[in-house]
Formats: sequence, structure tokens, C-alpha cells
Amino acid sequence: TTTTTTTTTTNTSKSCVFETNAIRGDRVTNTRLPYLVKSKGKSGTTVINIGSYFGIIAGALGLDHCYYKTSKFALEGMLDNMCCSFHMEGVGVLLVKLGNILMDMNPAGEVLLMVVVMDIKHAMPSSKPKARYYPGRVKSMSSALHVLLRYSTKFVSRLHEMLPTSIVDKLQNVYN
Repeated sequence: TTTTTTTTTTNTSKSCVFETNAIRGDRVTNTRLPYLVKSKGKSGTTVINIGSYFGIIAGALGLDHCYYKTSKFALEGMLDNMCCSFHMEGVGVLLVKLGNILMDMNPAGEVLLMVVVMDIKHAMPSSKPKARYYPGRVKSMSSALHVLLRYSTKFVSRLHEMLPTSIVDKLQNVYN
């Protein structure tokens, strides 16, 4: 019975992570979409979602953390598709990909939350906001990535998008 309870609790929390980070964003967006379409062309007709650099960067942070990263990856893919679909409706879609931000759930953060607020304030009134905002910095996940600690979230995210998986895996020491 103890094993079943633990497994159920673990599966429930995994589902909650995915529900919170990927599915609820879609629900809220689709609920508000008719109002956004009516307002198209006006300032503020943009869907803004909060992602994470973990949406594309893997790391050996434990199996439980992989569900968080998977949910952020799903969010990013969903928003890329929404961006194409909503463009025809005159509604913008953007993603704020957080780096290592200092907040209650991340007391070891290196960048103040105000950096995120500034990016959102920049995006909201813009008639043509960027598709991605990258506030913060990437926290080092391995000795090979320690060199990248001083680089922005945008730089590290783009680097991971361009490099072959085999090189990214070696940089992150995934299989060592």
C-alpha cells in the first residue's frame, strides 16, 4: 500500500507540473482569444507566457526535474504553433524564457525579478514584440558549462538550438 500511495502521489505531482506549465496556459489563452481578436491591432493584443531556459536545455538535475523541463518544452512548442495561427488573427504571441531569477522558489537566483518585469513592460505596448525575451542568466549545470555562466539566457538558448545534440550532450556531461 505504501508503494502505491507514493507512486500515486509522485504521478499526481508530475501531472500537476505539466498541467500548470503547459496545459493551463492554453486554456487561459483560448478562453481570452475572442477578446484578443476583437482588439487586434491595438496595443496589448499579445499573449505573453512565462517559460524557462529549461524548455530546451537538458541537465542532470534529477528525474523529478525532467517533468518540469518537459512541461516548459511543451509550452514553447505550443506557443510556436500559436504564433503562426494567431498571426492571421492579428494577435501576437511571445515567450519570456527565464534564466536564473531570484525569487521565493529559487533563492539561489542571480538576477532580480525586476528584469523580467522590465521585459514584459517592454513587450506589452509594442505593436510588434519580439517572439522571445530572455531575462536573466543561465545557471551552470556542469563544469563544461561553467564557462557559460556569465552569458545571457538568450546566448545559451540559441547555442543549444544551433548545436547538434551530440555536442550539447558532451558540453553538459549528460552521459559521463
